[in-house]
Amino acid sequence: MFDHDTFAMEGMRTQPAHFDTSETVYVSGMALLKMLKHGKSGIPLEVCGLMLGRFIDDYTVHVVDVFPVPSTGTGTAVEAIDEVYQISMTKMLKSVGRQEDVIGWYHSHPGFGVWLSNVDINQQLYWEKINPRCIAVVVDPVQSVRGKVIIGAFRCIPQNQMTFQPNTEPRETTSFIGSLEKPSIKALVRGLNKLYYQLPVAYKMNTFEQQMLMSLNRPTWVAGFDLPSFVSREKQELTKIKRMTDCVDNYRHSIIEEESLTSSEYETRHVGKVDPKQYIKENAEEISEKEASQLIRLSIDGTAF
Repeated sequence: MFDHDTFAMEGMRTQPAHFDTSETVYVSGMALLKMLKHGKSGIPLEVCGLMLGRFIDDYTVHVVDVFPVPSTGTGTAVEAIDEVYQISMTKMLKSVGRQEDVIGWYHSHPGFGVWLSNVDINQQLYWEKINPRCIAVVVDPVQSVRGKVIIGAFRCIPQNQMTFQPNTEPRETTSFIGSLEKPSIKALVRGLNKLYYQLPVAYKMNTFEQQMLMSLNRPTWVAGFDLPSFVSREKQELTKIKRMTDCVDNYRHSIIEEESLTSSEYETRHVGKVDPKQYIKENAEEISEKEASQLIRLSIDGTAF
């Protein structure tokens, strides 16, 4: 995809003879926020991008930053198509002091969990030809709510890992970190631990980054200027007016019955029931507020645009 002489050599010396789930991917707060924001902007389609970072040692991958790339995406698959953009972007990042290498790619699965499809596996195999330690990160911007991030890092299982290799030693591991999180049924059906394996992902945010993560799904101020559909608004208001009309008879009977009620009966007359007076009042105020808001939006839209 782009020239990576030094990048391809890094990590080759310590390539394990078998997959090892003790290798941990550490994602910076900025990179995590960028991936979630990019994935949210593409809903319901998938989006993808590249990750910048370093292979710290045999058991540590550090993702420092990410950037999106132009791609062809659907609701269930995504493919990067603009290699020229990727080359120019990496050169520009190095010119501004971002010296980290591209260590893999990320993409979103909006609403259906983190795993690798057949298209994703083929894309990941391409990256692993450049560097066997490249990783594929998947984020779910739909299921990631209120500070809980649904994210996973994956790497393909070498097809020759079960063959006899006389000059290589199996990598020793004493960690159980990779087994702490139970995989989903969908991921197992899609080839987890058969075609690819999952690596533990860790991220740490400071106070400001945590606040940004909590505010990621909040509506923006621009949403206040959106004009709702006149047809749907008219149907909703006509339905409310009809219910208010049906409630008028109940209100009239309630007024007549008040004359014969004691004070205790008067206070509990609407317990467990709909208070017709309060119902009519609340719906009338709601309709008036929405109509006034609609007129203000129309006025601003006509004046500004």
